[in-house]
Amino acid sequence: MALSRYSEDNFIMKKKKKFLAIIPARSGSKGIKDKNIRSFCGKPLIYYTIKEAKKSKFLDRIIVSTDSEKYADIAKKYGAEVPFLRPDELARDKSLIVDVVIDLLKNLEIRENYKPDYVVLLQPTSPLRTYMDIDKCIKLALSKKCDGVMTMVSTEQLLYTIEKGYLNLLYNKNWLRRTNRQSLPDAYKINGPAVVLATRKSILKNKSFLAARIAPVIMEKWRSTDLDKEEDFLLAELIYKNKNKLK
Repeated sequence: MALSRYSEDNFIMKKKKKFLAIIPARSGSKGIKDKNIRSFCGKPLIYYTIKEAKKSKFLDRIIVSTDSEKYADIAKKYGAEVPFLRPDELARDKSLIVDVVIDLLKNLEIRENYKPDYVVLLQPTSPLRTYMDIDKCIKLALSKKCDGVMTMVSTEQLLYTIEKGYLNLLYNKNWLRRTNRQSLPDAYKINGPAVVLATRKSILKNKSFLAARIAPVIMEKWRSTDLDKEEDFLLAELIYKNKNKLK
């Protein structure tokens, strides 16, 4: 007999794994000034990620990693933790997110003896991601033998580079000779990612979220916007205001 959705969630929750959400929000964005707290549909951008994370059935802590007191105050206002500020050397343009996560994990262990089983990384620049996407990734991680889970979105199968002013098919050139476009296999790309999670053990060992066994969760294109440029904000706000028409 199949489990109901309610009993399935209860079954998974009985595993009692600790899931830590980390929301990275440094203050030095160059492309768009103060991007992570910029107004998006009337509230700071980071609010939407915190709001959805708080709805999750599985996250036991939500921590914002920031180098800014101002950002920290905003994050706390909306219900996230900021136990300490990120060091300056991890808040630069070329700082790697995984280094930020490792530093935070080590500090939490030293200061609080807190060691989560999984880390769930949630970028503020994916405001159309929902708690259901987060929980879907977590349930997949618990039910499948993998080191992590990452959200993806479908994309064109044929990808090109431009070399010396001419198009060059990036890979699998023989496809064009053997089949039509409709027969090509499905292809996917990272959608930000909106959600990426991995075990604490894997992150510390591999210094990466992208270890050997990463399971995918496919999200709809309209919810896969990653805010990086001005036009991304404009389009995402339009979609957010009309999202009920797209469900």
